[in-house]
Amino acid sequence: MLACTYQRLRVGLYRTQRGDLGIVRTEKQKMLAGEAYRPGDPELRMDAQRAREWMVRYNATLAASPAERRVMLRELFASVGEDAVVRPPFHCDYGQHISIGDGAFLNFNCVILDVAPVAIGALTQVGPGVQFLTADHPRDPALRRAGSKVDGQSPSGQTSGLAVAH
Repeated sequence: MLACTYQRLRVGLYRTQRGDLGIVRTEKQKMLAGEAYRPGDPELRMDAQRAREWMVRYNATLAASPAERRVMLRELFASVGEDAVVRPPFHCDYGQHISIGDGAFLNFNCVILDVAPVAIGALTQVGPGVQFLTADHPRDPALRRAGSKVDGQSPSGQTSGLAVAH
């Protein structure tokens, strides 16, 4: 493999020793593209902390109306359709990669590991204890030892892991 020195041109761009242009991607960009990434990256840790703080507040809203909870969902999720319902407790990694359609219903104890975008369509009904798992771990031991993770996004962009509790 060619060792490469580079000159940074501006944020995200660099020129290699050979003169080729390249793009430096953030760990978050790598994660969302389905590439190996480091989950301990400061930006990802900050996003995950924001989601954990939101979950503490959201999971205390069991007595609130669905409309009140929808206001909170819109604070974190990428998009929330009209009349969508997510019953607490609810857990996710980041939240900002989740879209939920009009009239969708997620029952108690739903878990969405959203290291890749997760789109739940309009009028979808999800039972209690269902998990949407986009997170995966590298099969290569060297990558695992290095602390890398990959997402479980399929080529079609659909979530590839679904775990159902009985």
